Amino acid sequence: MMLAPAALAQVKDGPACPPRPIVFGLYEFGGFYRAGAGLDKDVAELLSARSGCRFEYKVMMRGRIWQEMQAGRVDMTLSAIATAERKVFAHAVPYLWMKNMIILSKDVSPAIRSPADFIASPNLRLGVARGHFPGKPFDGFVAQLRNIARIDEIDSTEQLYAMFKAGRFQAVLGTQLVYSHYLRADKVRIEDWAPALSREAANLLISKKHFSAEDARRWGLLIKEMQADGSVQRMVQRYVPPEDAARMLMP
Repeated sequence: MMLAPAALAQVKDGPACPPRPIVFGLYEFGGFYRAGAGLDKDVAELLSARSGCRFEYKVMMRGRIWQEMQAGRVDMTLSAIATAERKVFAHAVPYLWMKNMIILSKDVSPAIRSPADFIASPNLRLGVARGHFPGKPFDGFVAQLRNIARIDEIDSTEQLYAMFKAGRFQAVLGTQLVYSHYLRADKVRIEDWAPALSREAANLLISKKHFSAEDARRWGLLIKEMQADGSVQRMVQRYVPPEDAARMLMP
């Protein structure tokens, strides 16, 4: 059910603010959010400041965020892939473009250079964080490994990388903003197994329970303003080198 127009406070030509705080879901995910700080928190705080809307932050597991958004108890979240399933209950506003890389332990044979090679090696396992979408080109790869019981699904990103370093499985998937906060690049192999494929958008997702398509459009205009004036790039540069941050702002 949408909030009645009379119950909304408009700030200039920007998004309309509900009379209650907007519930913003955060989850532990490397440079996006970890130990109370990260890019998602930075972006959310700037959205709050520029819109004039009050935000209430709730930290939970990623899978729980989807359940809470569908139920209308979480209004927004960031760093999300806009899957067909998620677009049923949320509007999507892109703000970064990234690609998952495959991160392999050093003891994996150099002959393993593709998803097919990995699947053909029965001793290799992949760790994934529960509630995370693998993205192109890894959705089929993950599905095949799941079908042959070679996936370890871990509740949190922190646990995922700790178990990877401990040798529980031989590979994980991740973007630079995530894996760089848990791993030293010289201790692993980081490869792009789909160099011809474009990157996918990380999105601000806005629950359809309480926000209309017009509401989402206005939030999107605010995101574009933050991109155009360099604010998003400056925030990303807190977590990755400037040249990498610039690439993430290009579709």
